[in-house]
Amino acid sequence: MSPAERFLTSKATLGGILVATHMAVLGIILIAVLALGVTWHNVCLRRKQNKAKEVVRWIQTSLAGRGHAGGVSWTTSSSFRVPLRLTCGVFQRAWVMVDLHAQQNPFLWIFRKIAGKREILTFQADLDFPPTFSLQVKNFRWFARSSRKASINRPGWRFEHLPPIMISTKPRHQEVASAMTSLSKGDNSEFLDINFQRRSPHFSATLPLEALAPNAPSRTYLLDVMRELAGSATFF
Repeated sequence: MSPAERFLTSKATLGGILVATHMAVLGIILIAVLALGVTWHNVCLRRKQNKAKEVVRWIQTSLAGRGHAGGVSWTTSSSFRVPLRLTCGVFQRAWVMVDLHAQQNPFLWIFRKIAGKREILTFQADLDFPPTFSLQVKNFRWFARSSRKASINRPGWRFEHLPPIMISTKPRHQEVASAMTSLSKGDNSEFLDINFQRRSPHFSATLPLEALAPNAPSRTYLLDVMRELAGSATFF
């Protein structure tokens, strides 16, 4: 074999070794990524199940002996439903929908964290007397000042509390206005939105999940607040 042929053979052998090495490294990376993904999924699945059990305990405690929270029924990978058996009246066929962070998808989880998305809980139930029309109430909190760097603790600030804004599609909106007045008088600051509608579920109220946490001061009287809100449907 001539020197040129030996050189070409050596170069081809070296190229084959490099290709094999790159393929091996790529295979190791793929196996590591797959193992990391499986580990992430299993850890998130265990955390999700533990969080669901914890939330059910929070719900049971918030009922304060006036009902019982049933088992968990998963509707999506991050949302589940808990049926309620209440003894306080007003509500029929009550349940709670809980929306947790979708931790199984790390990209979606990071996006929701960055966007400030909150885990929420929605109480839904039928009423003894369905409302005669639909009403949706949103709880917005807007803060404005001339500069973000300006401290609100300095003297001289004057705060204006605006009344609720109502948009009605009914020509006779006086009944809706009276219901809005009744709703605005209560302590409903925890609620993100409140809905009344003719069809089932007649009543629903959404609030952040942390409102039921053990350190939340309002957790034990939220059911009473919702009963009062549902009672305002009699104005309809």
